[in-house]
Order: sequence, then structure tokens, then C-alpha cells
Amino acid sequence: MPLTLRRTPATTRYYTESLEGIGEALPLQMLLIPAGTFMMGSPEDEPDRQEDEIQHEVSVPPFFLGRYPITQAQWRAVANLPQVNRELNPEPSNFKGENLPVERVSWYEAVEFCDRLAARTGRPYRLPSEAEWEYACRAGTTAPFHFGRTLTTEVAN
Repeated sequence: MPLTLRRTPATTRYYTESLEGIGEALPLQMLLIPAGTFMMGSPEDEPDRQEDEIQHEVSVPPFFLGRYPITQAQWRAVANLPQVNRELNPEPSNFKGENLPVERVSWYEAVEFCDRLAARTGRPYRLPSEAEWEYACRAGTTAPFHFGRTLTTEVAN
């Protein structure tokens, strides 16, 4: 299946991975995170800063990241594909709902999900590195959160 990159008016590049033929799951939307350099870690004066969060400059190459968390329907569709390295429970979540995010999944199970998806599509899928995750989450900011310095009930989930 060919990969087609699209642009939205805001110049975001993305592609949609169809899960057609492996379940009723909604397709995966993957966003291109552009290359960049940022200060990884936390400033010394940031509340709740940990000792291992020393700031240092990191350059990140471009990569794709899922636009939304993996839903339970998407998880089930991929979990029912042939095993690569480990078994997956197709129904691991405690809070049930087709469009709710999957939960109660280990890092190893998430890796297996990526491996099965890659085997099915012929495209590389993997979890983001710590640097890629922080770069994407910070979204160009230097605050503790992408929306600013303070977590309030209006922005918490």
C-alpha cells in the first residue's frame, strides 16, 4: 500500500494508516514532527524537578508520531494480527470503550503492537525515544507543559 503524505493548511504533513481488513478500528493518523534542536530536561528552578532531568541540548531528526492515543478498537485490531515476539491481550483495558485509549499495556506490549503493525503494513513503526517524546510534547515551549507553567482543571484530563 503506497504512503501518501498530505498537508493541512497549517503545513502539517501527515499520513493515515488504514486498518482496513483487520477490524472495525478507525485508521491511525500519523503526524510528521519536523527536525529540530531543543533543551531537553528541566530548568533547575522548575518545581518537582528530578535530579536526572539536567538540561542539555538535543537535536532530533524528523519522525512520525501518532496524532491520537491508540484506541481500544485499534489495539484489538492489531493484537489479533499474527504474533511477532510476544502474545497480546486484545482486551487489556479496565475502562471499556471502543474509542477510549487503550490502557494497562506494558512497554513490551506496546513494542509488540508496533512490530505487528510494521509486519502488516511493511512500514517501520516504533515507540518514540525519550528525546523525541519530550520534543513533541514541549511543542517548541520551554515551560513544564505545552500550554504553560501551571496545570489547571481547565487543561487537565
